[in-house]
Amino acid sequence: MAYQPFGRATPKWHIACYRSSLCRDVSLSDLSQKRIVGLAPERATPPFAHCARSLLGRLCVGRLAHFSLWTCQGAPSSAEGMAIAPVRSRCPGPGYSRAMRAQKGNFEHRHALPNLLPRPRRIRPGMGHFDLTAPMDLYLDPEDRPGNQATLLRLQTGIEAAGRSRPRTTSSPARLGPGGKRARIELVIDLELDESEPTVSVSASGRRRKRRARHDAYQLSVTFERVEIRAGNPAGLRYGVETLLQLIESRGRIPCCRIQDSADLELRGLMLDISRGKVPTRESLEELIDTCVALKLNVLMLYTEHTFRFKKHPAIGRNASPLNARTLTALDAYAAERFVDLVPCLQSLGHMEHILKLPAYQAMAETESGWTIAPSHPRSLPFLKDLYDEYLPLFRSNWFNANCDEPWDLGRGLSAKRSLALGAGGLYLEHVHKIQRLARRHGKRMMIWGDVVHAHPHRVKEIDPNLVLLDWWYESNFDFDRVKIFARHNIDFLVCSGTSSWNSLFPRIANSLENISGWADAGRKHGALGLLNTDWGDHGHYNLQGNSLMAYAWGAQEAWSGPTPPKDFDRAFSRLFFDDPKGEVARIYRSLGSIHNPGFKVFNGSPLQYLFFDSVESAYFISACRPSQLTALERRLDRLGARIQAARQRGVRGRHHLDEILYASDASAFAVRKAAAGLEYLTWRKEPSAQGARGRKFLARTLQGLAEEQMALGRRLRKLWLLRAQESNLDQTLKRLRRSARHMRAAAKRLETNRPSLEPERKKISIQGVLQSLRESLS
Repeated sequence: MAYQPFGRATPKWHIACYRSSLCRDVSLSDLSQKRIVGLAPERATPPFAHCARSLLGRLCVGRLAHFSLWTCQGAPSSAEGMAIAPVRSRCPGPGYSRAMRAQKGNFEHRHALPNLLPRPRRIRPGMGHFDLTAPMDLYLDPEDRPGNQATLLRLQTGIEAAGRSRPRTTSSPARLGPGGKRARIELVIDLELDESEPTVSVSASGRRRKRRARHDAYQLSVTFERVEIRAGNPAGLRYGVETLLQLIESRGRIPCCRIQDSADLELRGLMLDISRGKVPTRESLEELIDTCVALKLNVLMLYTEHTFRFKKHPAIGRNASPLNARTLTALDAYAAERFVDLVPCLQSLGHMEHILKLPAYQAMAETESGWTIAPSHPRSLPFLKDLYDEYLPLFRSNWFNANCDEPWDLGRGLSAKRSLALGAGGLYLEHVHKIQRLARRHGKRMMIWGDVVHAHPHRVKEIDPNLVLLDWWYESNFDFDRVKIFARHNIDFLVCSGTSSWNSLFPRIANSLENISGWADAGRKHGALGLLNTDWGDHGHYNLQGNSLMAYAWGAQEAWSGPTPPKDFDRAFSRLFFDDPKGEVARIYRSLGSIHNPGFKVFNGSPLQYLFFDSVESAYFISACRPSQLTALERRLDRLGARIQAARQRGVRGRHHLDEILYASDASAFAVRKAAAGLEYLTWRKEPSAQGARGRKFLARTLQGLAEEQMALGRRLRKLWLLRAQESNLDQTLKRLRRSARHMRAAAKRLETNRPSLEPERKKISIQGVLQSLRESLS
């Protein structure tokens, strides 16, 4: 075996030299006293072998800067000078490019890569960096493909955002070697990398092995002089660029590495509710699309019941700040450039109370509740056809979500006779198949929620195989494997998780993340088309969108490459959105998301939200609190508020998100203090003589102060709301807030005059009681 000497050397791993016999003549005392010096003639064999890739070489070279080592010529060379050894050393080594030698003693070692989101499938760290400060060319595959120019612009602006000059674009496909004059970034489409279809291989023994499809695959290679992204399709190329931009360090360098990556699930989506009181602005929706592509999400749905301006039916959504055709067309084009499929989503059975309460449409309601459109009414299908004809052509997507979930009163009114003949499940499927034909005329494949199908499992075989089912449930304790019934009948389906942000001041983070992981695991196991993460806005949509960001990111990670260690995720999430590589902001999310227990629990929401709006007079939720729990929550929220303020003062990126988190923290702390004061007020109402005049005055001042604080929180909410959304039905939430403050002022006056009202009857927290309290609050 021939050896080539070099003076200062980067030790590189060589498995053939990992034998103690190669270093048997070298003692540690010799090495520590630097007795081994000098170089042997070229191609000579040294008196004893101390290969830089041997165990001893790896141990010693980092300590002895002037120690002469030998490297084996027979060792496998790394790609274009990139050393791939897991070694730390101060010494530059063989294969170093001209650009790295010019750094005048800036000795490199293997660089620890930052945590990435979503986590790539395979990462191979290297040694050294690609320097963005050097002159460079940017080469893009010259074939005109959809989205390529947007991908190129994203890369250029991302490099500029790192404080570096925009690279020069070139159409020359030539690759530069060590003697070249300019560094280079190449974006190349390689159709051989397209693994979007499953393949079957046969081994020598004749055993068949099916390989699961990998979607939107790309390869990223970073060396000293060249960055290359190769992908099987334009979407993969964009995702490679997003990964590359996450790798950029603060000094404008990219650590050398090789990444091979692809997605587990074909459809990785997000649904945003725009029908429960809050309609986002166009700018906010474009920002959401940018967030989707950064997280490698490729589906976005805007859940719509009435918030679209229909020309043929102008009364629908008139006072709800509806989106119009021009806005949706522009959003569709913006999303398509970024490989996000904006899927039309229009409610078509239940949840139609906003339309059916209008005089012109009341006759089509199944019952007087006005919740479900009656399939048997002769105007129902022509009405839905009008909506589809105006709405569906605005989207280039091949999908359409008709929803059709929770038709609670279906078959109990106008359609009762038809329901008796077909059964409730048969009536439902008849309606679904009718509107499916309407959607097919527009070239759309229809999706519906799967809850009604699960209620009638014996009718599964009657489902059109072209229909896609969306299976959902939003609590963490659930049988996610129930989707196997769809897989058994060869029905395509998506698994649908939730952010647990609705009915909450801040999301129930632990519940949300467990729910997402449970659905993702079931989806991979049973062959789901994808995962859809939902962000609802029940009862006014006062939950702020930035507070759902962690759940968006967790869903993207689970849909792309599966679970990742929570600490790694926290660092990646915080770095990507807040420029916080230590993960403090993610820990704030988790901490605030765990504060939801004042002594009682509610289904599908956070108790603190109900306390925030509860009346101190009826005190349905306040009376269920435990004083010791409230004290503990108040201490935790005080500490957490200080941490949020510290993060804001550090000037991290994502300041608007932090403002929303701070509001949620302050509103939660207010709800706890209000509950504590409300319990004291209840005690006085029960035993007025137990409270002296001084105590009554102090409690009255406390309630007056809390009323003023709640009004101030309302002003903050309005400001934060209008940064992302239109006015919409903001006043609905503010009315609930003003009602709470008004009742606290009235209670303060009762205390001042020592005239207590009757003590309310204490009731156990139940779903019926929660709904009744909501009706009183919203009336």
